[in-house]
Amino acid sequence: SSGINAEYGESFSGVFTECPYSEGYDLTIGTSDTGDLVENTTMRHFRHLVIFLGGLQGLEPVIEADESLQEADPRVLFDYYLNTCPNQGSRTIRTEEALLITLASLRQKISENGMKN
Repeated sequence: SSGINAEYGESFSGVFTECPYSEGYDLTIGTSDTGDLVENTTMRHFRHLVIFLGGLQGLEPVIEADESLQEADPRVLFDYYLNTCPNQGSRTIRTEEALLITLASLRQKISENGMKN
């Protein structure tokens, strides 16, 4: 199928172990106000993309709480660790806002590099 699906896991690593695709996700993006700027990123081609949005304190506490992970550095865990809302002017953004902002900022890179039907 194509399009957007929301996936939930019991933990951060659960999103990967419970992945609906037999070959897994081949591109992972984490979002954070400490991430790299989207416009400075060259995205590689992919078939199945997963984007992680953090909670009120960001992704870091979610990753640190997952005891099954060997690595806690988001820059190592994700293919891309991006700031999709630079100069946001506020420490937190509501999840529903972050989702729309992130999809809008990644739209061109996703459409250029995603699998074509």
